[in-house]
Formats: sequence, C-alpha cells, structure tokens
Amino acid sequence: MTKCKIVSFTMSSSSALYDFIVVGGGTSGCVVASRLSEDTTINVLLLEAGPNDEEGGDLIRIPRNLAATMKTKYDWDYKTVPQLHACKAYRDNVCVWPRGKILGGSTSINGLAYVRGHREDFDSWKRLGCDGWGWNDVLPFFQKFENFIGKGSAEEQKYGKMDISDNLFGRSEASKKFIRAGVELGYENVDINNNSGLNIGVGTFPSIVTSEGVRRSTAVAYIHPSRHRSNLTIVTNAHVTKVDIRHKRAVGVFAYVGNELKYFSARKEVVLCGGAINSPQVLMLSGIGPKEHLEELGIVCIQDLPVGKNLQDHMDIHVKADVKPGSDVFTINKSLPSSNQSEVAAFIRTKLETQMWPDLEIQPLSLFYAFGLLAPLLYPLRSPRFYPYFGFDTPIAEYRQREGYTYQLILLHPKSRGEIRLQSTDPLMYPKIDPHYLENQHDVDVLVEAIRIAKTISESKAMSPLELKHVDLKMPSSLHSTWSSENLEEYVRHFAWTLYHPVGTCKMGASNDSTAVVDPQLRVKGITGLRVVDASIMPHLTSGNTMSPSIMIGEKGADLIRETRTHHTDASKL
Repeated sequence: MTKCKIVSFTMSSSSALYDFIVVGGGTSGCVVASRLSEDTTINVLLLEAGPNDEEGGDLIRIPRNLAATMKTKYDWDYKTVPQLHACKAYRDNVCVWPRGKILGGSTSINGLAYVRGHREDFDSWKRLGCDGWGWNDVLPFFQKFENFIGKGSAEEQKYGKMDISDNLFGRSEASKKFIRAGVELGYENVDINNNSGLNIGVGTFPSIVTSEGVRRSTAVAYIHPSRHRSNLTIVTNAHVTKVDIRHKRAVGVFAYVGNELKYFSARKEVVLCGGAINSPQVLMLSGIGPKEHLEELGIVCIQDLPVGKNLQDHMDIHVKADVKPGSDVFTINKSLPSSNQSEVAAFIRTKLETQMWPDLEIQPLSLFYAFGLLAPLLYPLRSPRFYPYFGFDTPIAEYRQREGYTYQLILLHPKSRGEIRLQSTDPLMYPKIDPHYLENQHDVDVLVEAIRIAKTISESKAMSPLELKHVDLKMPSSLHSTWSSENLEEYVRHFAWTLYHPVGTCKMGASNDSTAVVDPQLRVKGITGLRVVDASIMPHLTSGNTMSPSIMIGEKGADLIRETRTHHTDASKL
C-alpha cells in the first residue's frame, strides 16, 4: 500500500484537488483529518503552518520541557496589544500568547493538563441554541478518544487514541496534603473527569502523558497512526492565506508553501481548524467578517459576520510560598522529566458566582514556580522592582535548589470580552489581539478572592507541616497592607497573565443568533462548503483547561461532516 508522506511542497495547482481540505494541523485539525481519512473513498489534505512534530525531538516529547518550547519556531509567539486594565507589570502592558505552530498544535507545547469541564458548560451552550452540544450529547465524543491509563476496568477505559495518565510515577507529599486540606475546608474529593460532569471539588489532575512518560499530542495520537493511508496528504510549513470563495461557496485555499504561493482545490469542503486566532484571521482575509472592518482594509465583504468578536481567555495569577526545608514537596526524582508539575487541582464555586459551574481553578505546583533562565525572555517585566514576585532576582544556583510551593489561580469564567482584528491585508502579518483583560471588575474580584482562598488553604491543619511562608504581595507603590483588597487588586492587574486558552472568536449559535459565526453543525453562516472546527466555536469558556474540549470538538466536528458527506455537491463541477 502506498503510504502518505509529510512533505514541504505538493503537486501543481492543476492536479492539487481534494475532497476535503483541513486548514491547521493542531489540537482539533489532527483529529478531523485522521477521522475523515478513515473513509478510503475520499481524499483529505491537511495543511499545517509549522513543521513536523517529530522534528522537535525530546524538546516536544518530554513534558518537563513545556516552557522551553516557547519562543522557538514551534511557537507562533503572539502578543496582545497594550492592555488598559491588565498586564501592568509587563513591558508596554503587553502579554505574550504562546500557541503551537507545529503538527499537533498546542498539544505539542502546552501544559498537558486534561479536564473535560463541568456539565453546565455544555448544557448552557445547548440553551443558547447549540442543539446537540449539551453534556449528554458531547460525553460520548470525550469517551471515544480517552484512554485513562490505570483508571478503572478495561471496559471503562475504552482504549481511545489519547493516553491520559494520573501521576503514574508518584505524587509529591505537598500534593497529597493539598487534597486533605481541601476536604478539611469542606470541598468534596472528586474525580474531576467523572461521567456526571460535576467536577466541583478537589482531586488528582490527569495529563496527556503515556505510560512511558512522554507527551501524547494529537499529532502522535491521530496523525502518526494514519500515515499509511494513501488518501491522506499532509503538507507542513504551509501557511494558508485565504479561502477561495465563489458564489458563496468555498472551493479551495491559497497557501504559501515555503516561499511559493500555491492553490489547492476542494471538491466538498474546506474545514478551518486554526484556532481562536488563525481561523478568524483566515476568514477575514477571505472576505468573511465585520463588513465595516473589512472595507476599511479594502477587503470585499462576501459575508457580514461577527468574526473575531467574543474573544475569551483564562487568566491566572501566581501566589508563591517557601516551605519548611526538607519537606519533600517535589515529585520523586525519577518522574520529574515526565511530570508537568500539575498533580492535583481544585475546582471551586466562589461566593461571587451565580451559575452552577465552578468559577475558580487552583493548580498547586510543588515548586517555587518561575521559568528560571527563560522567564525574563518569556515575560519581560517593565521594571526590576517586580522581579521578586517572579523569583527572577534569586540567583540561579539558589533557585534550582529552592524548595517552594506555588498556587496557580485561574479565572474560569471571565466577563470581559475581547476581539481579533486584522492589521493589514498581508496574510503573514499577525492580527491584532485585544483580550480586554480585566475590563470587567468582576474578573478582578474573583482573582482577589482566589488569593484569599489560597491563603486559607495554606493555613489549614493539613498543610501545616509544610510551614508555608507566602511571598510578600505588597506592591512597591501601594500604601495598603498586603492582604487589603486595594493591594490585591493592584497585584492582580499587574501580574495576571494568560493561561493560553483563547476561545470564542467564531462563535457557534442558532441560525437566528446575530452574534454567531457558525451554526450547530459548525457551518459558516451564509457560505456553503466551509466549516470551523476548533476552540474558536465555543460560545463561552469551559470550566477548566480547554485542550480536552478542543479534541472533543474535533471528534464531533468530524462526525457532523460525515453525516452530511453524501449530500455534498462536487465543487469542481460548478
């Protein structure tokens, strides 16, 4: 059998004709391309802007290296526009936005944390008009790809494509104490991925790590096993510039492959899987988006839709503490390379939340968390006076030996909404990313409350053997005490940053929803043969890290395409 090849160039435009073109070989795109190509009667083309994931070697494979992948060629290295209400400690009030530019997308460079979310996340999507996207609708698609290593019976595991493990190589004493502290404070000890979808409480935190201790990206899980298929073509280093739309139908795409602009024809559909930044950018460059914005740039508006609106992201703030020397807070040595350090987590519904989902996630990290030598490069600070809050002023030799504990406090349901906009018609120029961080005071209030909750956990009986001593959070310019609301708000507005979970910019909604870009079948409204299948379709953020829901969207999206495949018209005959 002829095997498919991962290539850096492809056939001439006269013969580059495929049934389906999948744009973006990331978290969702690898899923869609693999699932569609299971049907041997169709040809599938996968276009990925970055390189083959195997090129990254151990930098990609080893979970411990997650920070080291940032600002490499495997990272888009996006940046926000200067923020008015947040990112005040960072140079020019700008936050960096790492995103995977590699086969496997952000699953090849992310923090590996696996959580489905709360059932209310999806039930609320359904109430918003997204029929077929309630918890009971999406649960089978989660279960389809999950392989929980060491959890339950073989029947329960399902042996799906994505290996998900739960600290197979040991868990730190501090993580065990965190679970006990949560129970002491009245939180339920839960399986955060239980089938009821009710994940409020404390529990162990799985990650996409195999039994061999290496990363299981969607490239590894879905694309590597599919390479034997002659009906799947994968082109890496292929930057898609626009979708070719004729008579309100997508018939192909243009892409730079190397330095050459090539054209690829689609008989049936073009499927955008570029994520919350790239998918709206490609749509707007193709003439689909807010009419006024497109016409300002001289782009003919083919379909007036709110593309790029509704941008949401999880922000988090770090609170660090030193521990009693010799407290054994670190994961046991043999597991360090295979650990993402997120061994346990809490999902909490604070007193500020009116919905039934958790609005706060706490990931305790069993180390004094900073990125070491990489940190000043990744997050350049405005002034040396802020170094102590990150540990940058700690000598490297001391930093490597420093025992500590870090609470990563994550705002799950921000009320602030941002947008993606084009800077120019140049497809190689990054778009404007304006998340409008902390524009809504509610978001600040939740993070301030989160800091107080973290302190309460530290003061619990279960955590007392660690003798946690919190780093002083008092801001250099503050006249207020460390734990005052005024000081904590200033701390949040200076140091809260992205957790790399942008969603919502091609919002899914009912056909009569004027704020929606795609319908519940993920079809772009008003355009035939064009879908978006990635995190950008989420109406709002899920209650947890967004990798798992993005894989689910890929699975469900591929299923929706298969359901309608027999009704497709051959675009090459139009």
